[in-house]
Amino acid sequence: MMKKVQKALVAALCLAIGTCALTACGGDDKPAGGGDKYKVTFYDGTTSLSVVDVDKDGTVTPPATAPTKEGYEFVRWCATPTYSQVFDFSKPITEDTRVYAGYRSTQADNHTWYLAGASNVSDLFAESGNYKEFKGEEAENLPDTVTFTKDANKGNRFTFTADFYQLDKFQILNTVDGWGPNQIGYGYIDPAQYSTETTAMMYFGGGLSGINKTADVIVGQDGNYTLTLDIDADGKLTEFSYKRNGDAAEVEVSYTDFYIKGASITSWDDMYNDATRMSRKGDVYTMEVYLQEGDQFMFTSVVTNETGTKPGSLYIKADVLDDASKEYVGGTTSNISAKATGTYKFTYNATTNVLSVTFDATKTPAQYDYYLDGAFGDAKWGDYQKRPDDYKLTYADGKYTISSVELAADDQIVIVAHDKDEAELTWDNMVTKYNFEYLKPNTSAFVAADPDNKNYNIKVATAGVYDITFDSYARMISIKIHNDSPDVFDIYLKGLGVTNAAGTESTWDHNFADGWRFTINEDNTAYELTVTVAAEASFGLAKYDKGATSGNGDFINASAIGTAGDANATFGTANNFTCATAGEYKIVYTIATGAVDFYAVTA
Repeated sequence: MMKKVQKALVAALCLAIGTCALTACGGDDKPAGGGDKYKVTFYDGTTSLSVVDVDKDGTVTPPATAPTKEGYEFVRWCATPTYSQVFDFSKPITEDTRVYAGYRSTQADNHTWYLAGASNVSDLFAESGNYKEFKGEEAENLPDTVTFTKDANKGNRFTFTADFYQLDKFQILNTVDGWGPNQIGYGYIDPAQYSTETTAMMYFGGGLSGINKTADVIVGQDGNYTLTLDIDADGKLTEFSYKRNGDAAEVEVSYTDFYIKGASITSWDDMYNDATRMSRKGDVYTMEVYLQEGDQFMFTSVVTNETGTKPGSLYIKADVLDDASKEYVGGTTSNISAKATGTYKFTYNATTNVLSVTFDATKTPAQYDYYLDGAFGDAKWGDYQKRPDDYKLTYADGKYTISSVELAADDQIVIVAHDKDEAELTWDNMVTKYNFEYLKPNTSAFVAADPDNKNYNIKVATAGVYDITFDSYARMISIKIHNDSPDVFDIYLKGLGVTNAAGTESTWDHNFADGWRFTINEDNTAYELTVTVAAEASFGLAKYDKGATSGNGDFINASAIGTAGDANATFGTANNFTCATAGEYKIVYTIATGAVDFYAVTA
């Protein structure tokens, strides 16, 4: 059973919050309070400026006189020594607290700032592209259309005005001798400035940086916006704000996205998230992805227009590969297959209907440690940072797992990643997070927390004790019931030429009907189903986590035939099960081995 953590982290950081990116670092000295009062200490770097005693659950007011520092202008008080959080003076004081002075440099700034991102509607990012694809020399050649303008009257202020459309996503970066170290995202926006908005104009987008400062900014409402950066002379951001000036120009909303889908990369499930989606610039789609040798895959489409978003009828398969790409991938008319393990870059031109592939065997994914984060049981958001051993997923057989997690209805969880063996876990060095969009189609036991407001935390609908697994290759989360009994799967038959006990004829869509679901035997060693099979019937089995109501499942065919069944020879040795002799048969799936055996049923 997973250990329960008694001490809660103060803040449930579901969204990153505004910052002061300023000029000092905190000290190691710790204020000491207790009883019915707490001490609030105001710092300038490591220097204590003043100490105030505050009643428990009372509030504190800032010093009447702001501190001064040569070459800098005081901006505001921050809650962390890394300036990743503005201090909220309206919040009750519940423990000894530190507050840090934040400054803005009064020296000149000579950096150049660019907007990089993706839009499915406008051509705003047609030249800059997605920030994931850009490095030094490419960024230096970005056009004026995505360059911030320096305010002549306020030398450290930069602005950018353009039409943005719903679901546009972007980040802000600079170039100094190449691609600069600064990356500005949603976490730099002070939410207090926009707390009265009835419709979110800009919201948290996850992406590469999860819930920390450099998370994607996603546009929630069409409009013409001005983005404003205040920067100090070291290129550090002191404030990021935005203003909606009015409506954006009307454009026709109609576009197609492509997503990778494969045997191992998604278990042939449709997974729609940033990791599986190709980036688009005009009619050219690209994706860089690590694949394992032999993995078979294709790209499926999703179409968005005035009527909504739905799966499309377009597929990118092996028949559109150019000749040069066949050195790296196999396939002729259907699935594409990876010839070797490594990093592939796919470029699809929708105008010419040609897919090009390049390959780098030396480029491998970065190594991360994974932790369970959320509000569940006694745990609060961020508790994994204080007690990492309690929430760290264990690696085995290519996957990361945490077992026996007790989840109550309405609990919320995500999986977060940090660089492997990170010495200190903080919001700022978190690499990314994985939420409901990465959850393998599972059961109605889990839902997105609040998708209407862009909260895709995994929310528990059905309480239970669960095992949680993260596949770092496919970037997919699987959650199944933790049970000492082996009855944790559902297996269904689907195909043609089979009739079940109720007299219903089979199709390739079993619709999760009980008549096609196998039942576990009395000694809990195997799943069984008795059916009538016609000559030349063609069918297979689909294996799901217990209670699944959607998805394709793991397909089981004749390659799984065992050696025990007296009628195994009747059903082939490869591809779908095919029946040579009509009759009534009991089909047995053995849990320990995964073998499928056929037994003739006689009167």
